[in-house]
Amino acid sequence: MTAILHAEGLCHVFADGTTALDGADLAVPAGQRLAVLGPNGAGKSTLLLHLNGTLRPGAGTVYVAGAPGRYDRAGLAAWRGRVGLVLQEPDHQLFAPTVAEDVSFGPLNQGLPEGEVRRRVHATLEALRIEGLTDRAVTELSFGQRKRVALAGIVAMRPAVLVLDEPTAGLDHHGVVHLLAVLDRLVADGTTVVFATHDADLVTAWADTAALFAHGR
Repeated sequence: MTAILHAEGLCHVFADGTTALDGADLAVPAGQRLAVLGPNGAGKSTLLLHLNGTLRPGAGTVYVAGAPGRYDRAGLAAWRGRVGLVLQEPDHQLFAPTVAEDVSFGPLNQGLPEGEVRRRVHATLEALRIEGLTDRAVTELSFGQRKRVALAGIVAMRPAVLVLDEPTAGLDHHGVVHLLAVLDRLVADGTTVVFATHDADLVTAWADTAALFAHGR
């Protein structure tokens, strides 16, 4: 099966000397729902931050569609247009005053015409069932709503790979069911989904493939 994204031998040591990745490998099959499963502190979040170029490894390589990821401005823009990352905490990702402005940011940075941006924002908010929040201030939203808005901002960019860090954390049962339904539709449309979790039940119920992660590997 073709890997749309491939991390090979990634090593990452933080400034305080903590080793987060120690020769980590991960192949992401195209069109799959891949879970990265492991306990808190195993290095899952650090790995995800490497998959879209947010962090640069001390050693090792991330391959995007078979080519090494580039860390110059143009390379990172292309990489992040292809691999979208949704953080565990939506407040680390949301920054615009209103929902519409936040979801518009990524497509506008892709250089899309304003009409296409408006169309994408509307379609994405509708798909996530939050179109009623279009003009709401981000600061007025509940945690679950902010989580969906953060997802919408990435989905509106139409990435080939969607990377999510603990996507169900903090959501109630209804929120989890709705989120997975949205992700199922994205996968059906050809999106590859990578998600980090420590919830083995979620992996059993929803993932196609799982990578077990511990001690930075």
